[in-house]
Amino acid sequence: MKSNCRKLNHHHIHDLIAISGAEGFPYPITEDIARVYCQNRDASDTGVQTYGIFEDDKLVSVMTATFCMVFPCEDSPSGRIAHISGAYTLPDHRRRRYATELLTAIEADAMAFGADYLCCDSTADGLYLRFGMHPTSDDETRMWKIISNEEEIT
Repeated sequence: MKSNCRKLNHHHIHDLIAISGAEGFPYPITEDIARVYCQNRDASDTGVQTYGIFEDDKLVSVMTATFCMVFPCEDSPSGRIAHISGAYTLPDHRRRRYATELLTAIEADAMAFGADYLCCDSTADGLYLRFGMHPTSDDETRMWKIISNEEEIT
């Protein structure tokens, strides 16, 4: 089967609504929410972006990232971060490394955004550990990965 990863946009609103009704999806997505998740944001913009894997034009896996600004600090000198959330793959399409493909797309966009790190709140630690993320020192369900910092840039 042919699959491909892409950013969801306004053409994918009904695809996102459909996958949200699948077994094990954490919550139903209404059309209003889907419109927010399916914005095709510019690389330098803050906001929410959902990424999807399609098999033969059917959305089978999704992951959402929020690109945002925080107060600059030691861990984030630029104040730019990318927070990963909303990962889901249809049961019959798991174990095909789709989550890794989605994470790779998000990391590329986070780097284009100028984010200092990726983070997520998750118990799916095996996936995120394999991707190079590590638990924070104070909470094992919070994972992060430094992707840019001033020392690496200079």
